[in-house]
Amino acid sequence: MSGKTRGCIAAFFVIALAGTAVAGPDWLEQGDAGSTILTAQKPQRPVGAVSLESVAGTLAEGFNQPDYEDLYYIRVMNPGNFSIRPVSANFNVVLYLFNITVNGEGYGLLGNDDESPTSSLPKLTAFSNDGTGVQLSVPGDYVLAVTGRGRTPVSRSGPIFNLASPTEISGPDGPGGFNPLMEWTGIGETGSYSFEMEATDFPVVPGPGALTIVAAAGLAFGRRRR
Repeated sequence: MSGKTRGCIAAFFVIALAGTAVAGPDWLEQGDAGSTILTAQKPQRPVGAVSLESVAGTLAEGFNQPDYEDLYYIRVMNPGNFSIRPVSANFNVVLYLFNITVNGEGYGLLGNDDESPTSSLPKLTAFSNDGTGVQLSVPGDYVLAVTGRGRTPVSRSGPIFNLASPTEISGPDGPGGFNPLMEWTGIGETGSYSFEMEATDFPVVPGPGALTIVAAAGLAFGRRRR
């Protein structure tokens, strides 16, 4: 049994013992959720499942290629009620949400490191609060990235996000924010995680994600108040 598989099983039992999802997550990471938009894992709806509200998995150093990020397709049903946060993790998790284009590129939308000064667990809602004015306003498929502090998504022009404060929900205001995800840099923390979501469902794939990243906000991505 690989370290990745053991980690996924461990994450499953963390949720079960915590009592937050006695029957286990709606989706347990299968193998390794990818690191790019094209290789992101696409949760499949099991028989009888009403919606996708919880996911569990693991990140690991590994013996071959380190696994520092897991990407999942999710479907946002009601942006006004959308939220996502880990219910358990044994490392400092960071969450990013990416918009998907028709040709399979991913553009940064939202990111968060810590929900509050007293919590190392992140939380994403549909609205940024860093002065960029970015919001998730269109229902549809998006890609969620789960990583650890120290790991950064970058495009051809640099880091996509500038998390000036770990507690902010950031828009893609880094120097690479106008370009699609190309790779990840840095060494991130690793471990097992589980998270819960509201107003979400299993993705409808293949197909484009929501193509509009609020136009007015787009003009301000790289020029905030700091």
